[in-house]
Parts: sequence; structure tokens; C-alpha cells
Amino acid sequence: MKPRRIGPPLFSILALLPVNSLRASDELAPMRISRGGVQLFVDDALIESQSDLKRTLHQPVKETGGNTPLIVPAPGKDLQAYGSIVYDPRIKKHVMFLREHIGGGGFFLATSSDGLRWDQPDRASLVPVTFDTNLEPDPGFGARRGLDLFSCHYNPKDQEYPYQGWLFFANYGPEKEGIYFVRSRDGRQWERGRQVFSSYSGKGDPSSHTILQDGKTVNGPGDVTVFSHDPLEDRYLGIFKFYRETGKDRSANGYRSRAYLFVDKLDASVDPRQIKRIALLPAGAQTSGDTPYDEYYASTAWRYGSHWLGGLKIYHARGDYPYSAAGCAFLKFSASRDGVTWKKVPFDNDAGVPEVFLANGPEGGNQARNDGGYICEFSQGPLRIGDELIYYYSATSFGKRSSPETRITGGGIFRARLRVDGFVSVDWGTLTTRPLVPEGDHLQVNGLGPLVVEALDPAGQVLARAEISGDSIRHAVQFGEKSLRQVAGATPIRLRFTVPPEARLFSFSVK
Repeated sequence: MKPRRIGPPLFSILALLPVNSLRASDELAPMRISRGGVQLFVDDALIESQSDLKRTLHQPVKETGGNTPLIVPAPGKDLQAYGSIVYDPRIKKHVMFLREHIGGGGFFLATSSDGLRWDQPDRASLVPVTFDTNLEPDPGFGARRGLDLFSCHYNPKDQEYPYQGWLFFANYGPEKEGIYFVRSRDGRQWERGRQVFSSYSGKGDPSSHTILQDGKTVNGPGDVTVFSHDPLEDRYLGIFKFYRETGKDRSANGYRSRAYLFVDKLDASVDPRQIKRIALLPAGAQTSGDTPYDEYYASTAWRYGSHWLGGLKIYHARGDYPYSAAGCAFLKFSASRDGVTWKKVPFDNDAGVPEVFLANGPEGGNQARNDGGYICEFSQGPLRIGDELIYYYSATSFGKRSSPETRITGGGIFRARLRVDGFVSVDWGTLTTRPLVPEGDHLQVNGLGPLVVEALDPAGQVLARAEISGDSIRHAVQFGEKSLRQVAGATPIRLRFTVPPEARLFSFSVK
């Protein structure tokens, strides 16, 4: 069954499906590769065999080294990426939603015509965003009620209310705390709709869903819950927080975890019992890339070529790491083929550290202006601006174990850049793909030569060979005078890439 096709999202989309009619009993089923769908090497799903393969997880390059924020908070305050960045075609601008957390400062927005130069460079110039909070808390609750994590997208099909999102109402009591659907005409004033699910973390919580997995018991969904629009199927991926109660021991590992569930509508109720398994559950031990202190505090998800990709926010109340002080938060990187089953990307990064995607600077660095504290990530993923991926993230300069006067303050909104498709590179070795059925005629490779690519027939014999030199995100590969289609014909084909130490292979696609 072929997927239903719609217009392209921010990134090219891959329809990656087994070709069941071509399945052989002694080999992997061929995969159909759609036109324009970029193929990444963040996992082994496309690789049938490999020899001496080395891969690197590439960190986005921070502007100013993460020392100076792009958007500056008020003195002694913070600005956090508790929101999303969307594009509004009516005003032809990107719209960034962010929050001032310290002192309950509220939500704000900034705008940009090109996604790089923002009209509001500091807290004083940010545009206030208001939500309908006319919600009476349950009896005995409400002393500390407020708003928490927010995510949204721009829905062009709704001309009256194109801004649509999920917003968490905190400390409203057993029945009313939880995620609510919100909508807006202009992104500045938001109306509250129905409750999507309730989430009360108190004793005897009637809304809690308990999951026992890997010897750990967690409950949820909780407050740090967002969604991502799936442009391929025009539906939504809910990203839910689960956790365990730790009482007043703030240094205990609460096993904050991430679970995923597709929903058809943002304003429909979600039954947490539909979530059968936690996708990302911390080990709580020195294993599988985790330490005993690591918690998966938050995560994002976005379609990118052959994958769902996302940041994984790691909070650690204890443990001073070279790349993140105790009480701070940094980002790892995760990937999924179906949006529901996720794994951390395990490779060493550019500094030789496994799994770390976006590290902290030194806590309190550059006179409390740097990104040394509590990192947060906007929900939509990087923006494709020209031939670069642009990451926006927030970070305080101090973490949660700092003094009361400086705790979670400083920093601001920061920017980093990454090569298109540049999440993971093959640095050397040889890999052979599983059998492929390309829908396009021409092969395109993102990489740094010299590279060798060979087309193999079903028996593993070389049909054609091509060499790639230079550095380009769109090398056009010709096998002599023939295109990939002319070489493959109607038969499934394997591709074999040979990468010497001085080369890099990031991705391939068919056009």
C-alpha cells in the first residue's frame, strides 16, 4: 500500500516502504526510495553489511561559541524555548514563541522575515502573548497555578484560527490540570478549547496511567508534553512525559521518560491508556550511554527524510560532566523510523563524547550570558535556511543547583548551525545497502570526496562504478554515461559506498 502523498514539508519527505512482492526468503526485503527522500545513516536500517565503518554524530556549531545570546533576557531573569517557531504566510514572517519563566513573566513572541534577523533582540521589545486562563481550579487547589510548556503549529487549512497548539495548565487540581487545546487568529491572543487530557501528580491521581517496564514503574502523562505535525499523513505525533514520584528528594532520579502516540486531531481527547510502552526510558545506571543521574526531561520530534529525528533533553541533578555541570541540562539526539519506536543515536560526537548533541558551556560563563545552565529546545526542530540547518535553542547561564539568586537565570536565546543532512557522517569504511527500488532516475550524494559508489545486482556483482570528488550537499552521480535508473532497470539494486579516512558521507537521495 503506497502512502498518501501531500505537499512537501519544511524538509523533503521519504516514503520508505517494504516492497512485499519482491521479498526473498534469504535477504532483507527491498525498500522503495521515493523521489527527493533523503537517506540518512543515523541508524542501520538501510545497511545490509559493513566493514570497518566509523560514524560521527555532528554537533551544531554554536554562534559566538554559545557565549552571547541572540535575544537577551531582562537582568536577573531568563528566556526559555517553551514554545515553537512557525511560519505565517500572511505576514511572510517566522514567529518564535518563548517564555519568561522566572517570576511568572509569561509568554512572548518574536518575528523574523528571513529566519535569521529577528525584529525583537531583547526582552523589552518582545511582543506579549496572552492565553485565556479563565479556568476555576478544583477546590483546595490553585495557589500555585500557572502555565507551563507550550507547542503550536500554523494550520493553513483553518483560515480563521491558523495558530493551533497544546498548552499545559499546572496546579489546577485532579480534574483540571493538564493539556488544553488552544487556538489563535494572530498568535498574540489565544483562546482555550477543550482539555486534551488531565494530568495531576498528587496522591491518588485518578488520571494517571501506570507503566511497568524494564523493572521501573512510571506514571503519566505529565507536564512536559508537546506535539509535532506529521506532514506526510496530516496528523499529529504527541510526545508525552512519564515519571515516578520522588517526594521532596530533588536529587533523586525521577526516571523522566518519553512516550509517543499519533493523534488525528489536536482538539480531541487523548486516552493515556493507548500508550502501551515507553519509547525512551533512562537506565538510571552507568550503562547504555546513561549515567545514574540522567533523566529524559523533554524531547522533540520532526520529519526529516527517511526518519523522525529529535532532540532529547538530559537533566541531571547530580554529576558534574565535562560538558554539563550538575543541575544543568544538555541535548542528546534520537531517531525513529515510525515515530513511535525511538533510539538514542549512539555515535561519538566531534569531541569524541558519545551521544552528546548540544553541550553546555561552563556554568555562569561570560558574566552569566552564556549557555552554561538549563538548555531547552523549540518543538519544531531546525529551520532550513538556504543550504544550512539553523538551530534555535534557549539556555540559562546557571542551572538548578545554583544559589537562589542566580538559579535558572542569565543566558537567553541562542543559535547554532549544521550542514544540511549533517547529523551523522560516515567517516571511513565500506557499507552496502539492502536492496533498493528507487522511484527516481538519478542518484544524488551529500558528501566530501573522494568517495566511491558502486551499483550491485541481486547477486552482488558490480554493475557500475562512480567516483565522487570535492565537497557538495548535492553531488550528481553518473555511472559513466548512465543514470541510476538506466543501470538498475526494473531490478532491485544495492549501493556500495567506500569512504576513505579523508572523506565524509552524509546522505543520498534519488531525483
